[in-house]
Amino acid sequence: MTIPSAKSPSRHWPLLAGAAVAGLAILPAAPALAQQAADTAQASTGSAQGGIEEIIVTARKRREKLQEVPIAISALTGAQLQRRDVQSVMDMSSVVPNFQAPRNTVSFSAPQFYLRGAGRANNNWNAENAVAVFVDDIYLQSTAAAYIDQIDFERVEVLRGPQGTLYGRNATVGAIKFIPRRPDLTAVQASLTGAVGSNNRGDIKGYVSIPLIADKLAIKLDAYLTQNDGFMKLVDNANKVLSDDVSRTKHYGARFSSLWQAAPGVEFELNVDGYKQDDGTNLSTPIVPDNPMSLAQLLSKSGTSNFRPLYGPNRGSFEPLTAQGGFRKWPGSHYDGYGIVFKSSLETGLGTFKSISGFRKYTGDYVTQLSGRSSRSTIFGVTIGSTVETHENYKQFSQEFQLTGSIAETFKYTAGLYYFSNQWHQLQYGSTIGVPVEFSPVAHPGYTERFGGSYQDTNLDSKSYAVYFDASWELVKNLSLIGGARQTWDKKKIAYDSRFEDNLTRYPGFPVNPARDYARFTPRVGLNWQATPDILLYGTYTEGYKAGNLEGDRATSPGPASNYLEPETVKTFEAGIKAEWFGRTLRTNLTAFSSKFKNHADLISPQTVALSDQRINGLELEINWSPVRALQFYGNLGLLDAKYTRADPAHPIFAPDFYGFAPGLNAKPVAAPDYSFSVGATFEQPIGNLGSLALTGSVDGVGKQFNGLGVANLDSEIVPAYAVANTSVTFKTAHDRVTLTAGLNNVFDKTYWVTGFFGSVPEYAGRNYATMPTAATGTCGWATGSDAGAQVSVGEVVQPSAGIVIERRPERSVRATMMSRSSM
Repeated sequence: MTIPSAKSPSRHWPLLAGAAVAGLAILPAAPALAQQAADTAQASTGSAQGGIEEIIVTARKRREKLQEVPIAISALTGAQLQRRDVQSVMDMSSVVPNFQAPRNTVSFSAPQFYLRGAGRANNNWNAENAVAVFVDDIYLQSTAAAYIDQIDFERVEVLRGPQGTLYGRNATVGAIKFIPRRPDLTAVQASLTGAVGSNNRGDIKGYVSIPLIADKLAIKLDAYLTQNDGFMKLVDNANKVLSDDVSRTKHYGARFSSLWQAAPGVEFELNVDGYKQDDGTNLSTPIVPDNPMSLAQLLSKSGTSNFRPLYGPNRGSFEPLTAQGGFRKWPGSHYDGYGIVFKSSLETGLGTFKSISGFRKYTGDYVTQLSGRSSRSTIFGVTIGSTVETHENYKQFSQEFQLTGSIAETFKYTAGLYYFSNQWHQLQYGSTIGVPVEFSPVAHPGYTERFGGSYQDTNLDSKSYAVYFDASWELVKNLSLIGGARQTWDKKKIAYDSRFEDNLTRYPGFPVNPARDYARFTPRVGLNWQATPDILLYGTYTEGYKAGNLEGDRATSPGPASNYLEPETVKTFEAGIKAEWFGRTLRTNLTAFSSKFKNHADLISPQTVALSDQRINGLELEINWSPVRALQFYGNLGLLDAKYTRADPAHPIFAPDFYGFAPGLNAKPVAAPDYSFSVGATFEQPIGNLGSLALTGSVDGVGKQFNGLGVANLDSEIVPAYAVANTSVTFKTAHDRVTLTAGLNNVFDKTYWVTGFFGSVPEYAGRNYATMPTAATGTCGWATGSDAGAQVSVGEVVQPSAGIVIERRPERSVRATMMSRSSM
């Protein structure tokens, strides 16, 4: 198979995208109820029609077939995730068009999310999310230590496009919802999973669900422990291995959930969780050009510099301060926290009233370094280190009220009120922030040696208020007008102090206490036409918004520490066709969109941000084809054409390299590959009375792009295109009582990398190679009066390095799953 090069999807396809948008928009189309944040989207499997599985969602607070909802949404049930071997958020790029979740190489417990070529590369108190993340209906401002690897999820839903008129927090490019499995009111259910594998992996995870009062009250307890030695090797300058567990992890926690149906139409949920995460330090693999001391090669933008791993993939070294662990005296990270969620719903004469209250709190500490080298940078004639030490105290509270109802079956509406409060204290030491070692006037606490860094002590207090409304009005049969609006008020105030590395002596002009209020009205309008029972056409115009942030979140100058940026806004036109063909054996969902971003903040350095305007056009295609029940094909394709339309004069895209080349407005926005795709097929054949045998194969690929921190478009920041093939064979006994699966991921043993660190110090360029430890797993469970049964798995399992981001090793692995079903 030929994989297109990063430049091959010439620039002609965006014209087709624009034509598709224009052509579809002419039709009476349905507003991609883009706010489809698939809220309580009850994605569940219905009957298979024509060999294609039917999905039920409640994106608009009512049960509807996915194909009849004018929404650009991917709803993934547990069964679908298992069939497609989706083991992590990173793997979701194979089932969601134009979605990426690379690992965050600085705040390494917090993943990055990008949808449709837009997202956020850093996770700290200062940045607003472009992609909203919800767990158990609660928005998470910080994705760090979000306990997501613990929960027994019923489904995951991904919304593409601006959202805000159906519920909760607003976002400019989309939302991801993790929906935990609720307690079962009718039967006792339990599951236990054990895993052992390479790198001293040992995991155990399970749950038990018990109905206390049949059909009225049930409780569920989840608990887990995961640990391994990680995949990075610590080496010295001679590339001698000093330790192979420098990135070791240990996560454990529990979650209690309850469900009480007090009376018909009255329901309550109380869910409580707690967790702890201990991780080794995060290192990037340092990379160098042919001449590591050449500034021209290190800072090239012309595509002429070739970079290679200094020590080899997944090998790095500690600087002196990192090795000593800062004043915490150990490298690595530790997070612990808890959360409480209370939900109630009541059926009234006006519709369904729902209240969602949530509180989350965590504390975290980590010591890591931006570079993967043992020696500090001296290329500028001074010594600069890259150790980062952070201490966080985080808490948030949110309250949401929803009312969903209809009038005469032709006018359907959702209205809501939302309140969010966040207090986030962070004390961070950065040895790249401050003065060179030679000029540091003071020493680091507890040391006589000077490392040249500085401390930023910040206390954020932010609040957000919103009122939103969304309605669908059927003008004539099968043709509906959809309108929505949201008014958001954001208030931010910060106590900001910046000190030299003794953590006592202040930089001139500090402390500062900036504050600012933001307000924005964001509308949405569209048309929806059910042209035939099997063809839906829709089109929408949606505006999105997120509040501005400070220019410098790690600043030693009071100017950037006091300067609030203007809010980022986006205007998106979207049109789509959802169709089923040939007796519902073929399903094609096509979406075309065009987004215009204004005041997008590009992170240039710890205290420098440049604003730009961007235009991103795209196409998204999802296909399922089952010509006969024994054979199923699936695939998705995402195409992006992202470009700058304006940028501040000081933006690094205008700065020439040593060869005099500057990309200017022809630069490529970060994390926006021209293409991403996944294709696969499954063939299942009966074997007499024994059962059936199924063969599955797939190929996933992503085009060339610039890393999330690669705003300058340096050669070192290029993530090359790659494609990975996977295969598996599955045996099922009659009635699906036992299932055995053996799989092989990365069949051709391809080495590739997915993210890295690139900053203002060129010697610190690094990569994070895709990595996954091979492991054996075991799962057993039972459920009274249901199909759930015992399950045992052996083979490859994914371990989150932190949070929910999971890396994959470029090597072969085998996985087997055996499942038996019984009832009591």
